[in-house]
Amino acid sequence: MKQLEISTEQKEFFKENGYLILEKVIENSDLQDVIDELNSEIDKRAKDLFAEGEISDLYANEPFETRLAKISAETPKLAVSIWNGILHGPAIFELISNPKLLDVAETFCGEELIASSVYRLRPKIPNYGYGEVPWHQDSGYFEPYCDDSLVMTMWIPLVDTNADNGCLFVIPGTHKGNVVEHEMHKTGKYLAVKEELVPKENWVECAVPKGGLLLLSNKVIHASFKNKTQGVRWSMDLRYQSASLPTNAEITKTEEASKKNINPDVPSACYPPDADFLVRSKTRKDEVVNSYEAFKKLRETFVGKPVTNRFGVTWTELKVDEVN
Repeated sequence: MKQLEISTEQKEFFKENGYLILEKVIENSDLQDVIDELNSEIDKRAKDLFAEGEISDLYANEPFETRLAKISAETPKLAVSIWNGILHGPAIFELISNPKLLDVAETFCGEELIASSVYRLRPKIPNYGYGEVPWHQDSGYFEPYCDDSLVMTMWIPLVDTNADNGCLFVIPGTHKGNVVEHEMHKTGKYLAVKEELVPKENWVECAVPKGGLLLLSNKVIHASFKNKTQGVRWSMDLRYQSASLPTNAEITKTEEASKKNINPDVPSACYPPDADFLVRSKTRKDEVVNSYEAFKKLRETFVGKPVTNRFGVTWTELKVDEVN
């Protein structure tokens, strides 16, 4: 398979702006596997809710784009039950390991490539308060040690996205400074850049079509706003980094990495609560996690460590009966 090529101009754009939109990267068939897997989970959980009297209809004839919205108008329990990294089916693993995505990640992060289990499923539901994400830098959630290294987010929509259904907005160039002060958002579930520190102009709408990607630096300030349509804005966040950065992946450490680990300030990973794994390597091919069974075991047995609470916030747990 021919490796996906990123142009010099695209690389420079990402370096200067902290984000990059790539169109027509992923085949519909690859995304359809994920959609089918999600549909199966929705169907199974909807049947349970229907049996419990939580919903009046299974909405089985609704398409993928609207079924969860219909269910969520009656109860948020299903949406909450699949939010973030809860699901870890074969199609999700295959997406994380997709060669075209790895080609992109390798271009920016290097040949020895770590995928993080801190992937996130994001069904942005109409009129659902938890779906609106305030201005933030991803590094605010990571270990401060990793601030000046690239932990790349690939934001992957499963439907066409735009400002109406809640695409992301970025503020170009904000990755060049430091991680700014964040505070707890009013929902109690997100970090938010303090309002006075958010630039008031140059907000760029990142309307990404299905099959495309939005690449984000871990320090670029970004947000997403309300979904004003009747459908769900389905998307996933995947994250990749160089194996030379702190990682809890079970891999043979290079001499350079071993020397760094002597430093007591080096964390176990850039995001210690979730498991990293080697997803591509030229020197440690036998250590690459290349089967769903190994991924599933990792997801189900890994015991993480807390991340440094650099802003001293107190989190509010998302509850299954929460509406906003």
